[in-house]
Amino acid sequence: MQLQVRARLPHREGVLKIEEPVFELASNPMSSSSEFQVEHASCRSKWGRNLRLQVMLRLVLYLWLGFLAFFIGGYLSYFGYLRRRAKGSWGFEIDPKFNPSISILVPAHNEEKVIVPKLENLKEVSYPRDRMEIILVDDASTDQTLVKAQNFLEGNPELRVRIVHQTKRQGKACGLNAALKNCSSGIVVVTDADTFWPPDILRRALPYMVSSVVGAISGMGQAENADQSWVTNAEKSYMDMMSTWRLGESKIHSTIRFEGCFCVFKREAFEEFDSESGADDSGTALRVIQNGYRAVLVPEARTQSEIPYTIMNMVRAKLRRAVHLTGLWVQCLRLLAGKRLKLPKRIAVPEIFLSLFMPFIFVVLVCLTLLVLVCYPIPFGILFAFLGLACLVPKVRSLLVQGILHQFILCYAVILYATKKKFVAWER
Repeated sequence: MQLQVRARLPHREGVLKIEEPVFELASNPMSSSSEFQVEHASCRSKWGRNLRLQVMLRLVLYLWLGFLAFFIGGYLSYFGYLRRRAKGSWGFEIDPKFNPSISILVPAHNEEKVIVPKLENLKEVSYPRDRMEIILVDDASTDQTLVKAQNFLEGNPELRVRIVHQTKRQGKACGLNAALKNCSSGIVVVTDADTFWPPDILRRALPYMVSSVVGAISGMGQAENADQSWVTNAEKSYMDMMSTWRLGESKIHSTIRFEGCFCVFKREAFEEFDSESGADDSGTALRVIQNGYRAVLVPEARTQSEIPYTIMNMVRAKLRRAVHLTGLWVQCLRLLAGKRLKLPKRIAVPEIFLSLFMPFIFVVLVCLTLLVLVCYPIPFGILFAFLGLACLVPKVRSLLVQGILHQFILCYAVILYATKKKFVAWER
């Protein structure tokens, strides 16, 4: 479209009258409006995308902060609670003069390297010989375990030792149940063949069994080779923390986190050792609790044993243990749902959540951490650099490695349990 503007000059005499174009304006309003709308829409689109990106980045950051606070807060709150309770009183009678007759059960499978030192260790225990019998359970060993044990006993007739030999391998729990049928005492003590006691352990621990409310006690395992590698050093820190954990639960009521290094059970408190869950020690402790007794950790009962010094062996051992405990916490969850669990809820609920659900929250936290590191590379890169420097401190490095490893092991253990994965007792 062309817009023409003309001007009429004034008529004068003798001058030709003309009309002359002054200017001509060419324009296209439709085209100009369209271009403006396109540019405006493009700017608005870019602004919208930037806004959505900013919202998503903030959402990722807030989610990461929320999961991190929930994860750390969950563990710290429960551990802090247990740490306070660990300083409290027991609430039941303890008699230092209590020296009952006991039966010591020693299960063994291919333990030729440690069976003689173990029997020598039991020989040195300061407890009346007439109140102590030892039952050695050989679970179809294929090495010289049985022969070496018999040779030792021939040279030490003062020890009251009976041997129960299983010709077919049936597992630790079945071996313990076979030995249980041969017990003549009302107090049963279980100890692993590769664990060694201090001489006064029985005099320190058995006074806790005098109370009618206590049905089982467990000892506190310590790493004999804690300084052998960074793996054993890290495990020592973890064992110290778990000792406080177990003691706090014991002061509240009970803990099912028993260890095979030293366990004592009243014969009246259970029918037989748990051979279903794979955790004969912790599983039997749960049975004791369900029968109306308490199962507690005795901090004075300390034992020594060697722990794996390589990361792969450590992971295998912890994974096997975690799968068994996972089965027990699932069992507790079912009993809790059916209102039949006698372990107090203030212990059972946190333990069930931390063992079965928190590991998957940790996996989500790890994914969010990687995403946040990508979205905010500079600030979080600096943060993780400082964290790396903090790991130069051995204590910090040990706790961090054990904490991360523990969560992944728990997560994998739940998956293995769900897929019916089983582990053989004494598997090396």
